[in-house]
Amino acid sequence: MSETVAAISTPNASGGIGMIRISGEDSLPLAEQIFHAANGRKVTEMRGYTCAYGTICDGEQTLDDVVLTVFRAPHSYTGEDVVEITCHGGVYLCRRILSLLYRVGAQPAGAGEFTKRAYLNGKLSLSQAEAVMDVIAADGEIALKQANYARSGRLSKRMRECSERITEMLSAFAYWMDDAEEFPPELQEDTLLSSLSGVCGDLQKLLDTYQNGKVFREGIRTVLLGLPNAGKSSVMNWLAGTRRSIVTDIAGTTRDVVTEQVRFGEYTLLLADTAGIREANNPIETIGIEAAFDEVAESDLILYVVDAAVGLTAEDDAILHRFADKKRILLWNKSDLTNTNPPQMEIPIAVCAAKEQVGEDALCDALKQGYPVPDSNSDMAILNERQRTLIEKALTALQGGIADLLGNQPLDIVYHSLEVAANALYSLDGDNVSEDVVNGVFSKFCVGK
Repeated sequence: MSETVAAISTPNASGGIGMIRISGEDSLPLAEQIFHAANGRKVTEMRGYTCAYGTICDGEQTLDDVVLTVFRAPHSYTGEDVVEITCHGGVYLCRRILSLLYRVGAQPAGAGEFTKRAYLNGKLSLSQAEAVMDVIAADGEIALKQANYARSGRLSKRMRECSERITEMLSAFAYWMDDAEEFPPELQEDTLLSSLSGVCGDLQKLLDTYQNGKVFREGIRTVLLGLPNAGKSSVMNWLAGTRRSIVTDIAGTTRDVVTEQVRFGEYTLLLADTAGIREANNPIETIGIEAAFDEVAESDLILYVVDAAVGLTAEDDAILHRFADKKRILLWNKSDLTNTNPPQMEIPIAVCAAKEQVGEDALCDALKQGYPVPDSNSDMAILNERQRTLIEKALTALQGGIADLLGNQPLDIVYHSLEVAANALYSLDGDNVSEDVVNGVFSKFCVGK
């Protein structure tokens, strides 16, 4: 934190502009050594939130025309003096300017160091800092909304409210322990059970958002499954928008697992096209079928493809029942070749004609049944495994406290359960966390953010 650091904050590729960010006590003096403003003004004399046009020079050599922006502490992203140099977006040029900054005294920034400094300087909570990377990684409207909810502090506020309710109970315990002759009404069994149950309910609701939120952030691992010639490869090519799988009338054409990431409405599908399921004498095809079952084991969703002209066979029914523990959607394919209707089933059904690229709305509706899209007024979701683990730890501790209370255990045992829960929730925002935890969070960031 005592060093002034610098890094390139734009992608490592050619583009319209590039940006080099500097943060620390010496940001302005270091920038002044390499920047010459067109109006002759010194960087150290610039006010915060102001820009200057000029050139970056390495001795007598001019490297580029740039715009330099100054942010004065504490009113900056990191809470320190910050300088941002916006230049033309050449990879070599950005690296050359960064190298020049290192020569005059700046130090290389580590992964996520700018956001880490913002957290350490009190500009962001830890959960808000984590949300920054989720904003960057968002590839859809829902994922972006959830990340922005957390970045705005709404997740942090929700956890603080739960923590404060537990702290109020702990305060009542502390009062009783200091003056055992007077028993606080908050510790009456019915009142305490109601309070604990209320917090448990709120935490459980938040935990329930994790898996569905993960779908919109990371995508759905999806396997195309079905009998030979059901049209799985045509479905793959239709969803991918290009020819990814070979399509023929010969059963057993697909041997290897073919993968593709596709965007489908609000969903990202991590698709895998697999071999048709049947009893095979060909050893190569047998290996392909075994690979298909391996993919199913790792998947979140099965798109089971049925040839509408053939209908749902006993083999189809057996395969669907074999994987009843998985989310499944039946694709009633080749509907353009027949007038048959799909059977009534307990799983979502989408009628489609993959070769004709028909059925997108039907598939979207089927996906929504298994993975509901949060409405525009939806609240925040848990964004990562660290947050899920801490909330789960708090919930487990509170549930243990309820069990102890109902089991007539001493109140100091219940008190301990509340302490565990409160500490877990406060850790979400970085209170009482170790340096290793903080470093682990920011090690996942890109350099320059």
